[in-house]
Amino acid sequence: MKIKYLLFLIINITLFAQKDIVTPKKNWYASIAYGLQMSGIKSEDFISSNVAPLTSLAIGVWFTPEIALQLGYKGNYYHTISDNNKHYYGFVVGDVLLNINEIVNGKKIWEENWKIVIHSGAGYFYNNYYNRPNVCGNFGIISSIKIIKKLNIFVDISAIVGWDLYQGDDDILPGCVLGVQYLF
Repeated sequence: MKIKYLLFLIINITLFAQKDIVTPKKNWYASIAYGLQMSGIKSEDFISSNVAPLTSLAIGVWFTPEIALQLGYKGNYYHTISDNNKHYYGFVVGDVLLNINEIVNGKKIWEENWKIVIHSGAGYFYNNYYNRPNVCGNFGIISSIKIIKKLNIFVDISAIVGWDLYQGDDDILPGCVLGVQYLF
């Protein structure tokens, strides 16, 4: 009798507990952006000769509505207040992105048309001016607005942070870019 009851219970649990397991869709994207950067964040750094163009490229994937990984590139050069040279560099970075909208208030806080995303990561910084590599951090915040179904525009305010990028101690290259993001 106990075996029949146990068998009946197992069959019922198996039959009625079946659920369709939905694997979250991975949302791939690619982005390109252009803007401005400068070396440093001290008051003496805020002069027009210290401003340089900034190009940013990225490809990434949202694994969940909250978390994404992206691989990106930033470059091309920066100026310093100590000289008038173009300090060419390339920075390849891996970032973790967190969708603040989803984390703070759950699903669809702004109907998915506007996102606030913070990102942080590390990467390989090669300074062509000094001919040497460096490992640097990357931190920032992105505000993204959906234009059409697969196209967003965004502003990314971020900074490359490292040791001896241009002056022999803790250095920072803050930048701001405006870009487009295509969702696959």
